[in-house]
Amino acid sequence: MKFNNKNKSSIKLVSLSFPGRDLSLAPVSIKSYILKDKEIAKNYTVEIAQYEIGASDEEILQDLSDTNVDLYGFTTYVWNLDKILLLAKILKKNLPRTTIVLGGPEASGLAETILRKHIYVDYIFKGEGEVAFRTFLSSTNRNDVPGLVYRNNTAIVSNPESELKNLDELALPYENEDYRNFLNKSESTVRAAIETSRGCPFSCAYCTWGERKMRYFSLEKLKPAFKFLFNHPKVRTIYITDSNPFLRKERSLKLLKFLIKHNFRKKPITFEVSPEYLTNESIVELISQLNNEEFAFGVQSTSPEVLKRIKRKFDANLYRKNIQLIRKRNSAVEFWFSLIIGLPGDNYSQFLDSTEFVLKLKPEGIYFHELLCLPGSDLHKSPEKYGIEYMQEAPHKLVKNKTFPQREYDRAKSLAYLIYLIHRTPNLSEKFYNLYKQNNSPNYRLVDYYVRFLEFLQGQFDILGGKSIQDISSWFFEQKVSDFLVDPTNTDQLAHLYLSFKRKVTV
Repeated sequence: MKFNNKNKSSIKLVSLSFPGRDLSLAPVSIKSYILKDKEIAKNYTVEIAQYEIGASDEEILQDLSDTNVDLYGFTTYVWNLDKILLLAKILKKNLPRTTIVLGGPEASGLAETILRKHIYVDYIFKGEGEVAFRTFLSSTNRNDVPGLVYRNNTAIVSNPESELKNLDELALPYENEDYRNFLNKSESTVRAAIETSRGCPFSCAYCTWGERKMRYFSLEKLKPAFKFLFNHPKVRTIYITDSNPFLRKERSLKLLKFLIKHNFRKKPITFEVSPEYLTNESIVELISQLNNEEFAFGVQSTSPEVLKRIKRKFDANLYRKNIQLIRKRNSAVEFWFSLIIGLPGDNYSQFLDSTEFVLKLKPEGIYFHELLCLPGSDLHKSPEKYGIEYMQEAPHKLVKNKTFPQREYDRAKSLAYLIYLIHRTPNLSEKFYNLYKQNNSPNYRLVDYYVRFLEFLQGQFDILGGKSIQDISSWFFEQKVSDFLVDPTNTDQLAHLYLSFKRKVTV
């Protein structure tokens, strides 16, 4: 598909990222893959442009606006779609002949809706973008392009997706000149991302990864990529982006041994994994040797009813066993766990049960997330089946859950904020645990002491700083707590009130 009569058409792949990150993997991989085609390399120039999500629209537009650019391709996520749509709208207005293309998980899940509502968006790619984008540039027939969603007169056409079978055909980040230049020129160290596989064999209802066939990069392909990241001075930490990187036993053992052996600078290697899927003790032992200062593990819920509804596996005994094993092998590691507020079938009582399970694991902290119904997930596709309603616009937050009334939801969220605050206040979470152990009351669980403390604070101390819990998103708990702890009078008062509370409950 040619966009003009010039010798070469110009493509600009755009990403909006958080501070402290490397160059986004999607445009890097797409550029490397499409330029392997000699005809495309002869007919197109491809540039990558990345901006921090907090950059002003004016600053980004001034940099992007170029009458020579024929196509802008944006990578969208739940946290940047609104900004990208605004940028795309202005670019199309100022440069009406340019082509606007969206890809990424958010646009994939909302493709038809976006094309109906936003006439300035020309095409959307659903699913993986490498093969799709290459075919889009090399074919004259839009029907041939896998995953392409486009307008055909008044109809919206959505082509079937396609997945690359052999991941070794893709370039890993370090093989791309743009990526290497980005790291070399970075003014500060970054968190570098790498994927070792694609797909997910599970089918959690709130996730968009589920039921996609697992495919893996070969270890020989991955080894020089990890060595590059280990040795680069601008790489602070390494994040493996896989849905679950250690599912295959033999492969996992080989990869982990390699990472431990060659990480001479002891850089933290982070990833997301659920301990109940780690059924091999040797893998757990190797994970504990990765020199990580912190592990973050998802729990989401321990309720059998909720787990059944969202099609998620959970084995409490195996979970505890693996956490204990990692702690035994590496006593310095910090554990953070995550819970979701508002899952289908959940309620305040069951939420307390889930929180109790996590608290008794003695974590450094808990990440509480309000439920998002991400486009492409089963929750987003069939909300009526789950008895929920959600925001149609990003970030698609839960609006209503018939099993979790608003009043209970607010109580759960208030408790979540308090727990986050207590675990960020030096030594306070340990005091709650000791209080629970010392009292040894059959009537009170550990979580109940947090609940009682929240009730005790009512009318005595406003830990929300004049805000309502409904006004504070769980994504901003960290910032809100940080602001609270900056003022030493707040921590002094919290400590004083804890002592009063302790005297009251131990009488």
